[in-house]
Parts: sequence; structure tokens; C-alpha cells
Amino acid sequence: MRRWITTLATVLIAGALVVAAAAQAMGRVGGKVIDENGNPWPGVTVLIHSDDTGSTFTAKTNDKGEYSQMGVTPGIYTITFQTDKFPEQVFKVRVQSGDLTQNMDFKALLAKNPKYLEAMKKQEAAKKEFAQLKGHFEAGRKAIAEINTLKSQMASQPAAQQEQTKQQIATLSQTAITELETAQKVAGPTNTNLPTITGNLALAYEAAGKHEEAATAFSQAAQLEPTNPNYLLGAATNLAFTGKIQEAGADCDKVATLSAPSGAVCWRNIGVVLYNTNQMKDSIPALQKATQADPTNADTWFLLGNALMNTMQSKMVNGKLTAVVIPGTVEAFQKYLELAPNGPEADQAKQTLQVLQQLGAGVDTKFIAPKKKH
Repeated sequence: MRRWITTLATVLIAGALVVAAAAQAMGRVGGKVIDENGNPWPGVTVLIHSDDTGSTFTAKTNDKGEYSQMGVTPGIYTITFQTDKFPEQVFKVRVQSGDLTQNMDFKALLAKNPKYLEAMKKQEAAKKEFAQLKGHFEAGRKAIAEINTLKSQMASQPAAQQEQTKQQIATLSQTAITELETAQKVAGPTNTNLPTITGNLALAYEAAGKHEEAATAFSQAAQLEPTNPNYLLGAATNLAFTGKIQEAGADCDKVATLSAPSGAVCWRNIGVVLYNTNQMKDSIPALQKATQADPTNADTWFLLGNALMNTMQSKMVNGKLTAVVIPGTVEAFQKYLELAPNGPEADQAKQTLQVLQQLGAGVDTKFIAPKKKH
């Protein structure tokens, strides 16, 4: 019995020694923070991050500017001082058993580097400027997004509601313009975000129907970022709205050198603008170039066919007024039906081909075969 008791006591004593050894292995990190005027700085956040384990202790300085963190195991730590006036101050330290003191004296820091405070103020001003810039930019982008949503809803709205939606779009457009113009001013001429801001401002002008301003803004964005075809494409589209077709075409040629698919879209946009404003004859060259650049777009072929049909003239033959079918008209409708035999304009394309057949235009009848009844 006595032997058993002695052994247990020995174990208990050994355990106590292990605990004591573990306690001795723990360290303490602490110190004091002095502000730029030499006074204790309360409320400063101190992060004590273990590079070995990834764990982080967070401490705060008290009214005397002091901080303390117990229970820190030995190893390499990154100590970071965070304030509301200065950029983070970072130190790499080794913690062993016992105390480690890491102070932070901002007055001494400024004394060693007089330009630091000036640089700090510039950095702070830059942060505020960026926050202001971001706020105006995001407000402008939000308005543009709401405009796009409203436009997508208009097609299914009754006429009375459409008028109300148009008023909403007009109001949102002005909001977008105001916010993005402000963002552009805040950014200044050398800001790397200026192309994006200017491009979005152009979209706001476009939404408001201010096509001349939109074309100018898109052109400015293109000069700032010449490898982006979308800015030139936007400029060309809005130039077409202002009647500057030659300038719009020059921009489309530039777009095509950057991106062939974008070039096709550019010419199609010009053609659509002219088509929708009943400038049928002027739309034909643009739509022809669009089909050459992208012969797989069925809608472009249909628009081209309609534009050619609407500019068709007539002449007297043997005392009889005879329609003169413009070359390419039949082929345009046939191409549409090849690409979209069941497309939304398929019936109209077939009916038009029937008319052209009656006019003796040499239509291939396979394109005007009646639909099978089921």
C-alpha cells in the first residue's frame, strides 16, 4: 500500500513540473504608443499575428497608451499598430519566454522623417478622393442599370405606362449624367479609371438622347484607351444619330481593325439607326458592309432586304409601269430564310419573296414554299 501511494505522489509532482514548464514557455508582449505630439495615445489597435501558427491577438492601448497581451507562445510575430491618422506601422519580432516590449513613438517617427507627415496627408487625401470618386461612379452606374431594366420592360407595357417609363428614364439619365460628370471631375486627367468613367458618362448621355455629347465622350474614352473597340463602336453609333455618317463609318473601320466581330456590329448599328429613321437608301451601304463582315447574322440580312425593297423604283416598259428590283434584294431575303427558316420574320420574308416572284425577279421557289399543316 505504501509503495502505491509513493508512486502516485511522484506522478503528481512530475505533472506539476510539466505544467510549470509550460507556463514558463509562455511570453508576454506589451508596450506603449506615443502620438505625434508626444502624448500617450489611447484606443490604438495592436495586432499581434503569429507567423508560425497564423493566430492573431488583438489588443487596445489604455488611457496611458499602454497595451499588453499575455499567453503568447515563442515564435516569430508580426506586430501592427493601427490608428485613424497614420498608415499602419508594422514590425517583425521574435517572442521568447518572458516579456517582449514593442513601443511605437509617432513623434519620433516624424522627427526622423519630416516629409512623412506630408506624405501621410497626401495619402489620406487620396483615400478620401477615391471614396468620393467611387460614390459618384457607383451612383451613376446604378442609374444606368435601372435605365436598362426599364427599357427592357417597355416593350410589354401599355402605351400609358410607357409614357411614365420614359419619364423615369429621363430622370434617371440626368441623375447618371450628374453623378458621372462629378466623378470625371474628381478623377482628374491622369486617373487610371478615367476611360471607364468617361465611357459610362457616354452611356448616360446616350440614354438621355444627347447623341452629340455621347459621341464626344465615347471618342474621348477611345483616345484614353485606344485598344478598346467598344468606345469607338459607341462613338460611331451616336455619330450616326447626329447624321455624321462619314465620321461614323471611319470609326467602324477602326473598330474592325481591333475586332472583326465588333466591326460587324458597328456597321449594323449605323444601318439600324438609319433604317429606324426612315433613311432607307442611306442604310443600305452600312447594312451591306455588316453582312460582309458577319454573313451569319440573319437579322442584318432581313433589314438589308427591307431597305432594298423600300428603295425600289419603277420604269416604263412598253407603256407599262414596271418595278425595278435592286440587285441583292432577293438574295437578302433568301439568306435570312437560310439562316433562320423559323425566325420571327420568316413569314414576312416568304411573302416578300412571293411579291418579288410576281415581279419576275427570278426567285427560287424553295424559299417561298408554304408551311406544312399539322
